[in-house]
Amino acid sequence: MKSISILFGLLLFFAGKPALAATMTQAEIAVAGQWIAAKINGVPSATLTTEPPFSFTYGGEKSADLLKSWESKRSERQLDANRTETTLTYSDPKSGLNIRCVAVEYRDYPAVEWVLYFKNSSATSTPILSDIRALDSGLPLKRDRTAVVHYANGSECRTDDFAPMLAPLGPTPVAPQAPWIEKANPLLLGSKEGRSSCGMLPFFNVDAGTEGVIAAIGWTGDWTAKIFQTDTEVRMDAGMGRTHLKLLPGEEIRTPRIMLLFWKGERMHGHNLLRQFVIAHHSPQINGRLARVPVSLGTWGGNFAEKHIAHGRWIKDNNLPLDFLWVDAGWYGNDETRVGADVFNSKWSKLVGDWFPNPSYFPKGLNPLGQALKGMDIGFLLWFEPERVRAGTMWAREHPDFLLGPDVSGTRYLFDFGNPAARRMLTEHMIRLINEGNISCYRQDFNLNPRPFWDAADAPDRVGMTEIRFITGLYQFWDDLLAQYPGLLIDNCASGGRRIDLETMSRSLPLWRSDVPSFPGFGVTAMQGQTHGLGLWVPLSAGVCDREDTYMFRSGLGPGMVLIMSEFEKDSRNHFSLDWLRKRLQELSQVRDYFLGDFHPLLSFTLAEDAWAAWQFDRPDLGAGVVLAFRRPQSPLVEATFSLKGLEAESQYEFRDVDSGTLTLLSGKECMDRGLRVEMPDKPASRLLIYRRIK
Repeated sequence: MKSISILFGLLLFFAGKPALAATMTQAEIAVAGQWIAAKINGVPSATLTTEPPFSFTYGGEKSADLLKSWESKRSERQLDANRTETTLTYSDPKSGLNIRCVAVEYRDYPAVEWVLYFKNSSATSTPILSDIRALDSGLPLKRDRTAVVHYANGSECRTDDFAPMLAPLGPTPVAPQAPWIEKANPLLLGSKEGRSSCGMLPFFNVDAGTEGVIAAIGWTGDWTAKIFQTDTEVRMDAGMGRTHLKLLPGEEIRTPRIMLLFWKGERMHGHNLLRQFVIAHHSPQINGRLARVPVSLGTWGGNFAEKHIAHGRWIKDNNLPLDFLWVDAGWYGNDETRVGADVFNSKWSKLVGDWFPNPSYFPKGLNPLGQALKGMDIGFLLWFEPERVRAGTMWAREHPDFLLGPDVSGTRYLFDFGNPAARRMLTEHMIRLINEGNISCYRQDFNLNPRPFWDAADAPDRVGMTEIRFITGLYQFWDDLLAQYPGLLIDNCASGGRRIDLETMSRSLPLWRSDVPSFPGFGVTAMQGQTHGLGLWVPLSAGVCDREDTYMFRSGLGPGMVLIMSEFEKDSRNHFSLDWLRKRLQELSQVRDYFLGDFHPLLSFTLAEDAWAAWQFDRPDLGAGVVLAFRRPQSPLVEATFSLKGLEAESQYEFRDVDSGTLTLLSGKECMDRGLRVEMPDKPASRLLIYRRIK
């Protein structure tokens, strides 16, 4: 291992039990097993055929027809106690195209996932491979049960980022008593402009009332999905937005990852199974343990090294339990120095592509800051944006062959992760910077829509290839960094949370889940909406607090937090009052692990300023949890009663109001049947209640 300190990495884990909350039922095991048996293992059932769960067109013919005559094989190996990998291979004797479907069946969750690989094993180019749908399958569903699909907005720097959405499916009757129409009113979902959670999150839950399936798409580029209901099933297909390409001799590509998780009972049980599945199998690990979402002090990078060190010293001298000093954009290139530089008054966006410390801010490079933070046992988080390159910067001048573009403005390029030589150079450069600064968290932002660059680079018979190479190259880049530095944490940002998907979640954490807080005085209600909306699908993320306001702090409360102190950048004596900050950080330390448990929204989602918001995070394994409620600024209601979830009816629970210290003893049955009463005379206001099972 290189010079990066692993001390901080050792602190970034959660020491709880592997099963933190929701557990699967025997009925869920059965329905998942039946689907896997038919679609992966080729064992038909009364309701399921053995056709593969994917489709494509090859040389103008549909895969459903082609695969019947191709040679096929099946192999299986045990990955560990909870996972079995099955590989299905199909070979075209005419063209030499080989297909591998690598599927993983889980025993600890009613889930299965797979990735397809297409390889040309011949000496000539293949016919056109098009319309690759990594998911194309049906779920048995009775005709009299109309399904509803739950999905969510993605992040677009809007107040409704990650807001929950729903759509009822057909079929719909042509006339009363008439047969239902196949493919009636399909629901079309998809991302925008090349970033996976821009527009919509790549997750959806097909809900049939008492059973359903959650699908997740692991692809950090563009994806589309179509869902519709027929007389006998719900059909789903999903994959890249566009594929129409030939494969060159020896060439191989992969598809998006598809995951299906089957659930029965209440819909929120399905969401909580998903949360626990993601924590167990698709979250960053450090030294074999789940990485903890950090609590960070966020500062602007365009500041003098001595001032950054002073920030760290303030944390250390006051014994504040902050994990990282977060140094954001503006630390690189040759921008003019100024006191009080920020995102709006500096040239940070015009210098991307010059990844060397600004000699005026950092005359001795990153090492003095990195060593100082290491000596204070504080992690160093540093911002990068390697994919966006501005004209005139070093990479644009010296490595134009490593870039895609320029765009129509002639000023912006896209660094080509699909170019192995370019990726090697970038990896080596980042290793030097990580070593120099002893960086413990590599923060990668991406403030550019890649779609126009990919499209411009594709030949007519290679549509989709540039995107495939770029995205798989991005994964390789991150994997290489993590292999080099097992203690490294990666923060995944893309103009906020625009690249959150199953693949990025496996390697990184979204510590800046929306760009809404980038603007001074941003609405607090938007932060509450992000906690509610994202929490249904993504268990690990961080909220933001940029002012000394308890209502706001709690609006972003979760497993981690980013504290922003703009005035602190100008003068290290201007900061949150220590008494207030210590109280808030103590609150966070008491509750952050509860946010890894089951999520129960206690009220319907709304961003209305005259409403209340409330949710519960429950850890059945600990017999404890937290209830958080907000009375928004214009709400006329002084009190509300919430029916809690997931408690043991016959057990007694002690509730402690964090503000008043008041203790209340209630049975689980009372809390779930009659509800928990919460009163807030003032507005806006919040109540934070911590509960534990006492008998």
